[in-house]
Amino acid sequence: MHNMNTHARRANTVAWLRPVALFALAALAQPSLAVDLTLSGFGTLGYAQSDQAAPYQRFIDDRGGFKRDSIIGAQVDARFTREWGATVQARLAPSDHSDSAFQATMTWAFVSWRPTDDWLVRAGRIRLPLMLNTENNDVGATFDFARLPQEVYSISPMTDIDGLGVSKTWVGERVDWLLEAYTGRAKTYWRFYGREMTLTQEGAGSWFLPIDISSSGLVLTARSFDNVFRIGFHEVRASRDGAKIGAPITATPIGGGLVAYGVGSGGSDRVSVPVFTLGSSMLLPENFRVTGEYARISINSVSEGLSRWGGYLALSRKIGEWTPYVYYAKTKSSDSALAKYRTFNGNILPSNALTERQKLLADIVSPYDQSTLAFGSSYRLSASSLLKAELSAIRTGDVSSFIDAPSGGDSAHQRLNVFSLSYNFIF
Repeated sequence: MHNMNTHARRANTVAWLRPVALFALAALAQPSLAVDLTLSGFGTLGYAQSDQAAPYQRFIDDRGGFKRDSIIGAQVDARFTREWGATVQARLAPSDHSDSAFQATMTWAFVSWRPTDDWLVRAGRIRLPLMLNTENNDVGATFDFARLPQEVYSISPMTDIDGLGVSKTWVGERVDWLLEAYTGRAKTYWRFYGREMTLTQEGAGSWFLPIDISSSGLVLTARSFDNVFRIGFHEVRASRDGAKIGAPITATPIGGGLVAYGVGSGGSDRVSVPVFTLGSSMLLPENFRVTGEYARISINSVSEGLSRWGGYLALSRKIGEWTPYVYYAKTKSSDSALAKYRTFNGNILPSNALTERQKLLADIVSPYDQSTLAFGSSYRLSASSLLKAELSAIRTGDVSSFIDAPSGGDSAHQRLNVFSLSYNFIF
């Protein structure tokens, strides 16, 4: 049944996108229609190494490697008329449902209609207007950070949906206003890591749960030549292959005043996930720039740790071709989620098998309590390429699900340092 549902969802997605592709092909086939085609591309060759053996953000450890940040992509923009166009973008990056594979993904595939200069309608696979750099987060040459602060940018499990986006622009003398509304669906995955066992095997490992997402949102952006401000409200609904979400936690007495915690039956077919986003970037005197972003998400499920807030504040300054920066970022799950994690993680039972199941339940809560202080700089080699270097110091509180903690241990009160170096380009 799981495979049938998965194939059905993929078939529905393909069927939904087929009219977009047919429209573009039909337009290109018209001999009397002059089509203006533009090919562009982007890529990052990124190296990252930490001073700890436990993997951080899936791929960063003390051995170093290129997998965490390396990516390559290409984009074709077609202009059929002044009003009609189409965009297709594909990328090759680490898989969103495997820790060992790379994955080729069609990230953008939409038809655009601009009836007037201030209205834009896009239909197909579009990028969500979440954080300030979500729409260009794959294109490292467009921002100075070696890596966008994951305390904020990891809060949403997806960045693309199959749906409809409508935007309206008001052009002012000093500030332009942009109001964007969207709605659509996506199939994504959420990664879990078990220190002692997974849902299907003994021993440590990761697994990826497929999630069906429907999302709608409203985002307001104010932009001047030097500054930008953005606020967004998003309503997400999540379901999982017909499985219940939000099942209660059970406590079963096992004698001697001890209890074994587990997941009970029940729950909902889908859960509502409100998301709030806020961001600004302002130019100060002497070429200093201050940038800050904040996001909050709330999820009512066993994985309550995904209910968290994240924010960062960055200061940078352009000095010729150099742009040094410093930022402080923090994310923290709800107090109730952290309390659940501590309860399950500290529940030592008479047998190792029972204790390992308590550890697994703690890992499924997926909580975050972490901060990062990063120092770095970009250097513009040319109009289309950047070289970046960064040293970041990560500190954890009770736990951080960014770290794949070792068997017999946890990610509490960890201190790790990460060095990153990358070459970023566009063409």
